Amino acid sequence: MPLVPDLPWTADRIGGGPGHVEVTHLHLRRLRDVPAFLRDSMAVRRQVMASPGARCLHLRAQPLARRFTTVSWWDDEAALRAFVRLDPHRTAIRRWAPEMRHFSTGSYPGTAGTAPTVAEALSRTA
Repeated sequence: MPLVPDLPWTADRIGGGPGHVEVTHLHLRRLRDVPAFLRDSMAVRRQVMASPGARCLHLRAQPLARRFTTVSWWDDEAALRAFVRLDPHRTAIRRWAPEMRHFSTGSYPGTAGTAPTVAEALSRTA
């Protein structure tokens, strides 16, 4: 069992169209930043859950390795772009960008009527 279990999909709305899947990989430079980063991540998670157009969110945390992965599914790319411009996400990005050893994102169109799996999202954006 992992040190921190993955946070499961947090929305069960399939939506009408294929949607937009976004995968983010974050790797912090310092272990001492992990607790504050996790705290900020939970605030961003709450923001996602309240955001128009958000369908699902998954967080995989590997705190001892300082690695974090998110998979999110949105109605469309415009909904995702609107989300990233608002706080607390906007502030978290500004705060943590200098503390990242690595940061990358990947995306792809979803499939109408079918929620993407985490394994699928990770393999399609590798």
